[in-house]
Amino acid sequence: MPTETLSEREPATPAPTRTTATPDGELREWARKHVERVHKLKRDVAIFLLGMATLTGIWALVEWQDNGPFERLSDNGNPGDWEPWILYVALVWGFFLVLDALKVYFDRPTTQAEIDRAVERIRSPR
Repeated sequence: MPTETLSEREPATPAPTRTTATPDGELREWARKHVERVHKLKRDVAIFLLGMATLTGIWALVEWQDNGPFERLSDNGNPGDWEPWILYVALVWGFFLVLDALKVYFDRPTTQAEIDRAVERIRSPR
């Protein structure tokens, strides 16, 4: 890349950040972010349910065509044995969805009392 174009570019300025001086403003900002996280979690749950319903239907049709009616889940490929790959998809996707739900559920603002207790704990001799 020519050096002229590099030197002509102006450095990117960071986006202005919102700073609130009042505790009420900070609490409102936290509440706004929390509501956004709850909305995202609800959307992710809906996507999970719709996606798993779709994948389960596809899985059932493919396994029915390949192996006939359901007899048992297996990974050895014998006739009548259905491959359980759908369970792995559900478990992994569900695991990450539960992690997101726990983050939203346990997310809360830090109170001044918690900060004071932590400072006292650090200051106290052991």
